[in-house]
Amino acid sequence: MLSLAVVPLLYAEGYAIWYAEYHLGLPTEAEIAALPATGHLCPLEAGSPYVALADMPLLLRQAVIASAGADFQTRPNLVLPAMAAAIVKGDGRPDTRITFAVTRHCLHALAPDCCRGLDWHIGSTVFMGRLERTLSRERILDAYLNDSYLGRNAYGVAAAAPAHFGKPLTGLDVGEIALLIARFQTPSPSERDSARRSYILDRMLTAGLIDQAQATAARAAPLPPIDGAPRKP
Repeated sequence: MLSLAVVPLLYAEGYAIWYAEYHLGLPTEAEIAALPATGHLCPLEAGSPYVALADMPLLLRQAVIASAGADFQTRPNLVLPAMAAAIVKGDGRPDTRITFAVTRHCLHALAPDCCRGLDWHIGSTVFMGRLERTLSRERILDAYLNDSYLGRNAYGVAAAAPAHFGKPLTGLDVGEIALLIARFQTPSPSERDSARRSYILDRMLTAGLIDQAQATAARAAPLPPIDGAPRKP
């Protein structure tokens, strides 16, 4: 039964790739491979600061994966048979938030006239698979951290740290790292920042990245003001 089910999935995938290639004009794997190996992958804002993945705080890198895609480094590439196999095995739908965010801003940067309505769903799925087959997971994570919009006119974590906290990325404490990660989903500061910070801290605690004392202290720390200038270091 599983073999019979895979046949239409393969057909659907082949049709989607053909449709994306010839109708939508998505960037090809060769064009993705030609993108810069270092620096911004698909910048949407010229002049934004860039920090190499290896130079970012280790806790930030680990916490982003723990909160937005715990299986990011290990799951198979996003082709339909792999996604179907994950569901059949009971693994659930693979978490694709990191790759999808990079897919979204790379499509806007590389093919701004591509994909509306249903075409967006087909095109983004195909392009997401191409990204993961062409780029390393580290390069995708690098682009996620450096190119995402994080509020207050800041693209990437290097720009967002001073914009939200008035200090460089390397100076952030545990609670500030948690709130910065929350900005990937909700860029604008709001009254719900405490709950969003607590959610990320819970994910960090569950992953063993921080201990209970650190989580408790981070929850008790004051939040940056919602309006006006960020806190000074």
